[in-house]
Amino acid sequence: MTSLEGDGSGQELADVVQPVAAACDGGGEGFCAVPTLSRAELFTLTGDGDNKDHDTGIYITVKTSDDRSLLASINNADSSGKDMTTYNDDSHHIVPLVVEAPGTGKSDCSGFRVRMWIKTNGNDNWTIDVARVTLYFSDGTTLVAEKFGFNLDGDGATAEFAAL
Repeated sequence: MTSLEGDGSGQELADVVQPVAAACDGGGEGFCAVPTLSRAELFTLTGDGDNKDHDTGIYITVKTSDDRSLLASINNADSSGKDMTTYNDDSHHIVPLVVEAPGTGKSDCSGFRVRMWIKTNGNDNWTIDVARVTLYFSDGTTLVAEKFGFNLDGDGATAEFAAL
């Protein structure tokens, strides 16, 4: 049968829909939905060398592998006049990122690139054991970019890394 007009029983439509659904989720019980970007975060583990001062701001851009689309970002995170924004040696912190392109498909985020930098108020050298950006998707999966063992030394110091 080449059309879906059929005999009115609906069986012809079921013959088309069930194989497509089975191919998407393996059981034929759901829809074939593309996983989409829903949230993003930065995790850092400060090393023993030097902490992040309370008045140093963290800046992040997360872009597609071709640098054409901004996926997530944060500007001036954890910068204040209060001790709570000092990242002491051997402390870990999570900074939520602003998702700039909600609904972007997971395949478009593959190999995403991260640019991380600081703006200081005076002099600051931040020793970082681990920086990890995680993108979370609507189906519960993630993509991760990490950089290990580096310093951001002085105003405008930058590190770049990408998801594998």
